[in-house]
Amino acid sequence: MNIQERLLALRSEMQQHKIDVYLVPSIDAHNSEYVPECWQRRPWISNFDGSAGEVIVTLDHAYLWTDGRYFLQAEQQLDSKYYTMMKQSGFTPETEQWIEENAHGKRVGIDPRLVGVGRAKVLQNIMTSIGGELLVLEDNLVDNARLKLGDSITLPAAKAFAVYEATTGESLAARLAWLRGELQNNAADYIALNVLDEIAWLYNIRGNDVEYNPFVISYALIGLNEAIWFVDSNKLSTELIAELAASGVMVLPYENFAAYLGKLNAKVWLDERSASFWMLQSAKVSNEVLLQRSPIVYRKALKNEVEVEGTRIAHTKDAVAMISFIYWLEQNWQSGVDEIRAADKLEEFRTAQVNLHGLSFSTISGYASNGAIIHYRATPESSKVIRDDNLYLLDSGGQYLEGTTDITRTFHLGTPSEEQCHHYTLVLKGHLALSRAVFSHGTCGEHLDMLARAPLWNEYLNYRHGTGHGVGSFLGVHEGPQKISQAPSNVPLMPGMIVSNEPGLYMDGEYGIRIENLCLVTELDDAKAKQSPYGPFYAFEDLTLVPYCKKLIDISLLSSEDKLQINSYYTKIKTKIAPLLKPELQVWLADQLDLF
Repeated sequence: MNIQERLLALRSEMQQHKIDVYLVPSIDAHNSEYVPECWQRRPWISNFDGSAGEVIVTLDHAYLWTDGRYFLQAEQQLDSKYYTMMKQSGFTPETEQWIEENAHGKRVGIDPRLVGVGRAKVLQNIMTSIGGELLVLEDNLVDNARLKLGDSITLPAAKAFAVYEATTGESLAARLAWLRGELQNNAADYIALNVLDEIAWLYNIRGNDVEYNPFVISYALIGLNEAIWFVDSNKLSTELIAELAASGVMVLPYENFAAYLGKLNAKVWLDERSASFWMLQSAKVSNEVLLQRSPIVYRKALKNEVEVEGTRIAHTKDAVAMISFIYWLEQNWQSGVDEIRAADKLEEFRTAQVNLHGLSFSTISGYASNGAIIHYRATPESSKVIRDDNLYLLDSGGQYLEGTTDITRTFHLGTPSEEQCHHYTLVLKGHLALSRAVFSHGTCGEHLDMLARAPLWNEYLNYRHGTGHGVGSFLGVHEGPQKISQAPSNVPLMPGMIVSNEPGLYMDGEYGIRIENLCLVTELDDAKAKQSPYGPFYAFEDLTLVPYCKKLIDISLLSSEDKLQINSYYTKIKTKIAPLLKPELQVWLADQLDLF
C-alpha cells in the first residue's frame, strides 16, 4: 500500500464529506506527543514518522510542516511527487497561515478530538474571514481511509498498575484532596482531564498503552464529591479496582466520558491549552465552562523530596548501565557493531538494572552522517557499522520505577580530527556554562538559553532545537511547562523542576554532536544567597553521572572555570558510581576521569 493509494482513499472520504482541505495533526485525543500505534494518522498518510509535524491534504496535493530537527528526515521519507515539505521557522506548525492564504471560499475539515479549544476558535475565525467554512466532523477521515484499505484500528489493552506513596511521595487520597481544594479556590465543581501523564500522576497509576511512556489511555473527571476514571476496565485487576474504590475513584468505560460530562449541569474546568474542542463541545451541552490551565501541570513539575531522591537513584542505575555500555563498545566495535546492535546492547545493560520499565524513548543511535539527523532512528536499511573514523552520537534513556532518565553522549573510537575536537569542545563549553548558571527567582528557561549557545554563536554556529525540556518522574521524558529554549515559555524555573541541558552541533552529511545531562533546579543555601535582597537564587544539580568523551576535548579551549567544574563533576562520579562497577570497569573509568 503506497502513499498514492492512501491519499486517494482519504480524498475519497473528503469528497464524500464535501471537504476541500483536511487537517491531520500529529497529536491524538489526549494531546500526546508520543501517540499509540492505533492513532498514528499523520505517519500513515505521509510516511514521515518524526514526533513533530502535521499534514494538510487538499484534493490535488499534500503538505507536511515540521521543524528544523526533522528537515533531513522528512526529505528522506516524503515522496516529493505527492508532498511538499514546508520548513517551519520555529517549533509551531504554520498551517493556519497557509489556510488563511490558500483556503478562500473553501471547506476545511477537522477532527475536534485532535484540535485544541483555542486552535479551533482561531480556525473558525480564519475561515469566516476568508469566506470559507470550518467543518467539525464526527469521524476521523484518515481512520475511515485506513479501514477502507483493510487496516485494523485496535486500542491497546496493556494492564495498568498502581504506584504508591513510597515512590510518588504522595498518596492518591492526598492528591485528590489537593485537587478538590484547587476546584474550590477557582469556584469550579469539576475538572475534566484528557492528558495521560496528568491522569497517571493524579491517580498514582502507570501502564503500557503508549510506547516509552507508562500511561493508560483514559479520561478523568474529578468533582468535589466524586472522582471517575474512564478507562477500559479489562486493563485493571480486581485488586486495583478495589484500591481505587477505597480512595473514592469510580471506574467507568472509556467511551462513556463525553456523555457523562455533558449531563453534569455544573461548572467544569477544562485546560485551555490541552483540552480538545470535542471536550468543550461535550461540556457545553449542560455546563458552564472554566477555561484555565490545569493546576496539575505545575504541581507535577515540582518534584517532592521522595521523587527527587528517586530520580537520583534512577540516574545512578543509568550511569552504571551507560558506563558499562561505553566500555563494551570500546572493546567490541571492531567486530562490526552497527547502530541497531549498539542500541540493543545498551538496552541490555539497562534491563539488568532493578525496576526498569523499558526505555523512555526510541534510542537515537547515529554514526557519522546519521548523527547529523537530530531525531534519527536507525532502521535495517539505514543502520551504519560504527567505525573509528568518525563520531558516534547516542541519545537514550530509561523508565525506572524511581524516575525517568535521558542522556546523550558523543564518542570517537579512533583519533578524531582537530575540527571534530574543536566542535565537540564548543558544545561542551555551552553545556558547562548552562550547568553552572546561578539565577534569581523568576528566571525562565529562555533567559538562560543563550549561555549554551554563546560558544557556538561566537563562531557563527548554532543548533535547530531547544536546549532543554522538562522531564517527569516515571512519567513522560518530555514534560512541561518548563523548558530552556529560544522560544518563550514564560515559566520560571523553580526548585524541584527537572530539565535537560543538551546543546549540539550538526554538520549535515558529516556528523552530529550533542551532550546532554538532566539537571535538578535547586535553591542555593549559602549565606550570601540567603542574605541577598534579590533572591532567592537557584542553580542546577547534575543528575546524570557519566563522563564526557576524553579524546574529543580540546583542553586548550577550556577556561580555568570549565576545568574546575569538570573536576568537581568527575569527583562526584568517582564517589557515587565507581564503587558500583566491576573492577575492570573501575580501572577504565579512572582513566576516563583523569583529564587534567
